[in-house]
Amino acid sequence: MKSIALIIVVMVVGSFSSNAQIQKVDQEVFGMDCAPCAYGLERGLKKMDGLESVKVSLNDGKAYLNLANNNNLSLKQIQEEVKKNGFSAKNAEIVIKGTLVEQDGNYAIRTGKETFTIAEATSTNLYSELKPGVVKVKGIVKDEEDGELSTKWEIKLTEIL
Repeated sequence: MKSIALIIVVMVVGSFSSNAQIQKVDQEVFGMDCAPCAYGLERGLKKMDGLESVKVSLNDGKAYLNLANNNNLSLKQIQEEVKKNGFSAKNAEIVIKGTLVEQDGNYAIRTGKETFTIAEATSTNLYSELKPGVVKVKGIVKDEEDGELSTKWEIKLTEIL
């Protein structure tokens, strides 16, 4: 009986975490101007739990992160790691899976740790396709001041996946 209850708890917790998470981040990085800088940032990012792969490109000025299934990372944590390594995190193109909710007349996607409000700049075609429930989307998250990082973001949707 206890094992059945444990299995149910694991399934519920597992399904929630797999339904609410960041899956991919292409993070613009400002201030990288040499190969050792890029290498140091890549090493710092690789220390974070929940990443499947990390590649930092000096030429592109970006960090490309693929996150593992059932990861527990937030965009704030990723951007804080970029800052900790001496750089500024700028705009990010992300893929997230979360729960779409309506709040204050606008749509927002919740991933458990963070809330992504759908930007007004999102095309009306994409906006009209949104339905409350679990969604997977791709979009651009606007830059925030490094000292002001929060758990609430604005995202301009580019694709519903």
